Amino acid sequence: MRILSQVNSLTSTRYERSSRLQPESAPAASSCLPAPTSRSVLSIPIFRMLWIATLVSNVGTWTQEVASSWLMTEMAPDPVMVSLVQAATALPMFLLGLPAGALADMVDKRRWLIATQSWMLLSAAVMAIVTLGGFMNPCLLLLGSFCLSIGTALNSPGWHSVTPEIVPKESLHVAVTLNGVVINCARAIGPAIGGLVVVKLGAGAAFSLNALSFLAVVFVLHRWRRENPLEEAPVEPFVSAMRVGLQHVRHSPLMRVVIARTAILIFASSVVWALLPLLCKEVFGFGPRGYGMLLVANGVGAIFGAMVVLPRLRQFLNVNQIVGAAWLGFIPTLLVLYSSAHPAVLFAAMLWGGACNLCILSSFHLTAQSVAPDWVRARAMAIYLLVFFGATCFGSIFWGAVAREVGMHNCLLLGAAFLLQGLFTTLFTPLKTGEHLDHRPAHCWPEPDFKVDIPLQHGPILVTVEFQIAPDDAEAFREAMEEVRKIRYRNGVRWWSLYLVLENPTLYREVYLEETWAAHVRQHQRISQTECEISDRAYRYHRGPGKPVVSHSAICDHEFPA
Repeated sequence: MRILSQVNSLTSTRYERSSRLQPESAPAASSCLPAPTSRSVLSIPIFRMLWIATLVSNVGTWTQEVASSWLMTEMAPDPVMVSLVQAATALPMFLLGLPAGALADMVDKRRWLIATQSWMLLSAAVMAIVTLGGFMNPCLLLLGSFCLSIGTALNSPGWHSVTPEIVPKESLHVAVTLNGVVINCARAIGPAIGGLVVVKLGAGAAFSLNALSFLAVVFVLHRWRRENPLEEAPVEPFVSAMRVGLQHVRHSPLMRVVIARTAILIFASSVVWALLPLLCKEVFGFGPRGYGMLLVANGVGAIFGAMVVLPRLRQFLNVNQIVGAAWLGFIPTLLVLYSSAHPAVLFAAMLWGGACNLCILSSFHLTAQSVAPDWVRARAMAIYLLVFFGATCFGSIFWGAVAREVGMHNCLLLGAAFLLQGLFTTLFTPLKTGEHLDHRPAHCWPEPDFKVDIPLQHGPILVTVEFQIAPDDAEAFREAMEEVRKIRYRNGVRWWSLYLVLENPTLYREVYLEETWAAHVRQHQRISQTECEISDRAYRYHRGPGKPVVSHSAICDHEFPA
């Protein structure tokens, strides 16, 4: 649950229209308007309600995290078994992240979130009953953690795609900070409560508190009267939606960078979360309360990072420089855990590590959500979270297995070495946010004038665009069309190519294939303002009369034309 709550804590936001619980409209960003503040963002009712509900829910999550990890150290004090608790919470996201993202883009998100939150409530309640009844064992603990995380896996992409509807785009960084603050408050409170509850009442009571905490989110979601956006294009089929999500990320350079950097960081840093419970029990000599206090230190550090460090860093550094500085700063946390067992030193190291971790994860989440447009954000975030949790899952298993062979201390040293090597990605693959992107639909393509009626599900559809290009402009045109190629693939085309007509070397044909006519209709709706501007740079090289000629061809079979 630890990584799950870190992910949910850093949701960035964008809002154009949505709820009856908030103002009917948000003013557009303008240089003459005052800068957004925490108070202005919290004045949005639905954001404020979810903000409070998230605090309650994540206190319960951290309470269960402490109870699960410590319960495993008592039932099976083996590095592999303890690390499997972390792996069991991450594996469902790796397995279900992409399908969950596709579903979240297809169904009513409010109802979907209520269903997934209810699943998590039921899973936590069953774990509480089994534990209080004295039937819990290592296998059932892993199974319960896995089932609970299934709900989180199905919930997370939809949660990340709904939250960007809650506040205006210009308040993006403020909302990120506020979400980081509230969840890291839970990270500071939850482990302390968890350690105390485990000592006084046992793990079953901690699981019960977590089940009750989900009621807060379900209550707020029931209160939210979300207005579903009007769909001008037909809904995508499930398999096609997953394909387009993968394709969008593959052809988005900014998204690929954040995903690669995330995988490196999470795999290396998962050594701390996988082995910390056993380190506390067998090396540091702490009980569950001491383990909880180390997690409290990490949460307090994250709060300090969100409220003090990160806002100041953003005044002087860009997002890539912030990640590089915080990445380097996180390495001493591992070195202190490796070399010291003094409680005060360990507490300070976890405090510092929490601040650094917050700065990194906040920057990653901000980047991932700002570069994806609305129509595919749930799927893009699902792939990002898939990599996030995949690195957590396999990293936890890896460090547990290595710790069994070389010892837990040496694993910490090896993790620090991995982080140091990964720091070079700051130089070679710099991180950039999507603040310069305008994802609003441009509606810049005219409706085609057909002489026949075509069914929406008929396909494939071949689209051809003809350009007359002067020889002196040919090289610049081809470079500009390379950006157009990325746009077409990001928006879902199956195949794209650029042809030169041999009989007329000034004539170029852009040719791409759509899955169905419905897919091409969606292409018309998806082209954004920024993408339209990029396309216009290529279209300016056209020297023929009027605009480039566009033609649409449908495969002719026994069903079409009728």
